[in-house]
Amino acid sequence: MNTVFAWGLLLFAPLVFAYAGSSDLFNMRISNRLALVFLLAFPVFAYGAGLSLYDGMTHVGVGVLTLLVSFIFWNFGWIGGGDAKFAAVAGVWMGPEYGLVFFAMASIYGAVMTIFIILFRSRFMPAFLLKMDWAFRLYSVKRVPYGLALAAAGLHIYSMSNWMETGIRLALS
Repeated sequence: MNTVFAWGLLLFAPLVFAYAGSSDLFNMRISNRLALVFLLAFPVFAYGAGLSLYDGMTHVGVGVLTLLVSFIFWNFGWIGGGDAKFAAVAGVWMGPEYGLVFFAMASIYGAVMTIFIILFRSRFMPAFLLKMDWAFRLYSVKRVPYGLALAAAGLHIYSMSNWMETGIRLALS
């Protein structure tokens, strides 16, 4: 059972981050169901990884704070609703240990991605990309798929986190 849990701990969150990023890139949307599944899985993995109730609640506190801030960002039209909800759940997973670094990295990845998209939109779109719905949508829609930056930051930080260390330790035991 430890091996199954260890592999779940090693793969679940990275797969969720990757799916959220690709979903936002290809569809300009992050599903509420994905955020809900990610949130509901947290207590299971937190308990299995040995997080105390206090530590679990500090993780939830980071998520609530993130939801409040991202709701303000959504209200100003700076991010989408799916991005706001997903950022809040990612904040729960990152917790106080990695939350600030996660959002700093998401900001850096988001800035680089936004510059790339602005440059992409300032040029004529190559003919072979016109046939790809997602590329045409990325070119023509005024929004930026910020979920991609959240996913990149999530993968980056999760790979160095206590979650990954615990998963590796359990997989090797």
